[in-house]
Parts: sequence; structure tokens; C-alpha cells
Amino acid sequence: MGMTWVLLRGLGRESGHWGPFLPALRVAATGCEVVTLDLPGTGTRLHDTAPGTMGETVDRVREEASSRDLLRAPLLLFGISFGGMVAMEWANSHPEELSGVVIAASSAPDLAPLLKRFSLAGFGVLVLNLLTRDPKRRHRRIAWLASNRREIRDRIVREWMQIERDRPVSRPTIRAQTDAALRWKAPASLHVPSLFLVARKDRLVHPDCSRALARRFAAPLEEHPLAGHDLTTDAPEWVADQCVRWAARL
Repeated sequence: MGMTWVLLRGLGRESGHWGPFLPALRVAATGCEVVTLDLPGTGTRLHDTAPGTMGETVDRVREEASSRDLLRAPLLLFGISFGGMVAMEWANSHPEELSGVVIAASSAPDLAPLLKRFSLAGFGVLVLNLLTRDPKRRHRRIAWLASNRREIRDRIVREWMQIERDRPVSRPTIRAQTDAALRWKAPASLHVPSLFLVARKDRLVHPDCSRALARRFAAPLEEHPLAGHDLTTDAPEWVADQCVRWAARL
């Protein structure tokens, strides 16, 4: 058995949102175990209270990893967006548990202004969705914001609507995760190898946010020319290939 990849999803998301990326990484990372962990208040942990700080979030995720016997050997973490912040904080607080981290489409408030971390288009979708009860309209707006692949939007809207019906994330969870993201500051350095991935045409989080993180940590940065914010939905095979190529050099 090779190394273990642990995947952490973004704000208000859960393991069901990995879509085609999960099988793509399992195929690419031959001999490795690939595991998803839900953040408190989402997915399999829907009824857990979401913490309002990044440190508490990391503690809760690590408890889950420990209960599943995942800390028996150093892990490779993959985190996207808010999940990337969790991964960076984990690497900062418990580097001995990790072999490396891959961070996709993430940001930090001390390295980028608010309107780069969350675009005007993002705020517009947020306001409209707060005023819209029709779930299909809400998810269509989210899909437009997160994905640049028009040909898959109908499919992902159907999938995301089903996830919401089965495991609806509460507003208190969204508020707690948002508070954690706003309060968090990027570490001065990461004590494990890191790779940053970004989409040049991200409409939600400006790619400069990932560029600033990569500069702070003197880490490699790979940019996809066409994908949107949800890199693992728009370019699952590309992301999986980047992860595996980087891990092979560790």
C-alpha cells in the first residue's frame, strides 16, 4: 500500500461534491488509498456543530482522521477553497502528521483583499440566492459561478440538488465556516512540501490569491487555463495528474 490521500472540500460542501475527481485520483494514484473527510456540519457530519475558527475545525477533522485510523502514517492532504485553508492550518499546527499538502483555489485574508477572495459576482449570486426559494435556480447560479464548463452544468445542478435534498447544510454551518475563513491568517511558513493549483478563469476567487500563497510558501504553482473555481469539477483528470506528479517527486 502506498501513501494515503485525504481530501477536504470547500465551504458548505461535502464528499458528495467531489464528483468525477474522486475516481480520477484513485486511478491516477496507483497503490495509494484515497479518503474523503467531511467537515463538521456537512455530509456524514451534518449534525455536528461547525466551529467558528480554523484551529477548532482542524482539531475536529483530525479527531475524525484518528478515529478512522488514518494517522498511522503521514498523510497527503488535498484541500480546495475553504478545505485548502483547513489543510494549510493542519500543516502549520501538526506537520508531523503530513507528508505534504496540495491546495487548490484557496486564499487568505492577510494576503488578498476581500473582493479578490470573494468577487462581486459571488456577492451577487449570494444575495440573489438568499432571495430565491427555487433550488434549481439557486444551483444554476452556483454552477455558473463555480464551473466554466457549460456542457456539464445540467448534470452538476442535478447532482448538487440531490445532495441538498439528502443532506442540507444549515445556515449556522455556513456562517461558522465563513467566520473561520474571515478570521484565519495564513501561516508564516509551511513545514511540509506544498503545491498550489489555480484556475486562471476563476469567477469567484481571483487567481492572484493562490499566487500570493505560493509566493509566501515558496511553493510551486500550476495554473489551468480554462477551468473555473471548482477545479476538481471542471478539470478532474488534470488536478489528479498534477497531484500524482508532485507526490512522485517528494
